[in-house]
Amino acid sequence: MANFNKLSMATELLSHNNLHTVSGFMGLSKKLVYTPTGATVSVNRYNYNPEAIAHLQRVIDSDGKGLAAAVKACRVQKLEIGNIELDACISADKRFVALQLLQFIDYTYQPISRVAIYEGEQAQLVATIFD
Repeated sequence: MANFNKLSMATELLSHNNLHTVSGFMGLSKKLVYTPTGATVSVNRYNYNPEAIAHLQRVIDSDGKGLAAAVKACRVQKLEIGNIELDACISADKRFVALQLLQFIDYTYQPISRVAIYEGEQAQLVATIFD
């Protein structure tokens, strides 16, 4: 699991009203918590091939009405190593999801999408992509 402070979307996550941080043992570590439910948010990094960009971008860009169709059409295969990375922050109860696409350019992963944040039923729907 990745550290949320090292994500390119960390600033946006920390400024979100429904998220807060909790210090761990002796303040050495911090974890992100979804405030409405108290669920811990885990940070996952998934790798894909370039053909997956269109499917994942459609999910990130869709509004409430088109989200179900975008998720249903998003059947992409994860890779061990790929030049497309999806940073996904998902609460343990799947009531909060934040996504951002990155591409490996000039020896680093750089954002190629906005940060998409989903809560409630929309988050549960988006979380099914990773099951």
